[in-house]
Amino acid sequence: MKFIILTVFFIFSSIALTHSQVSYKADNIEAYELYEELRCLVCQNQSLLDSDAPLALDLKKLVLDKLEEGKSKEEIKLFLVERYGEFILLKPTFTIKNILLWVGPLIFVIFGFFTTFIFLRKNPLIKEENVNLTNIEKDKLKKIIDRELKE
Repeated sequence: MKFIILTVFFIFSSIALTHSQVSYKADNIEAYELYEELRCLVCQNQSLLDSDAPLALDLKKLVLDKLEEGKSKEEIKLFLVERYGEFILLKPTFTIKNILLWVGPLIFVIFGFFTTFIFLRKNPLIKEENVNLTNIEKDKLKKIIDRELKE
């Protein structure tokens, strides 16, 4: 009896699983391109094409529906950006609002080189010091140098 119940449960769960994950093949080239350009909001660093999250599947269906309505790729992107914010785009646009994101790393690298240059210029790694040796120390140093030169 247990075996029959487990078998029925397995069959129904596998059917539900296959129906819940609707397959969106690349029949529509525009849809495929949009899937590559849009970010999965659950996975965050995956495109819709790579993601199997339920929200990604919903977004894929939404994109297909909008394409069937005759909307262009740009209109669909604009709709999704208005709805979810610019985060949904894998490649954010270059605007005044996000210019710091594009230029910030370069500014930090230049600032780091400039700070390192100023620091090394003020505090050199090798400092030369004038040391006054006594006559005894000079004689010992001369003997050591002569011994090293002979060997």
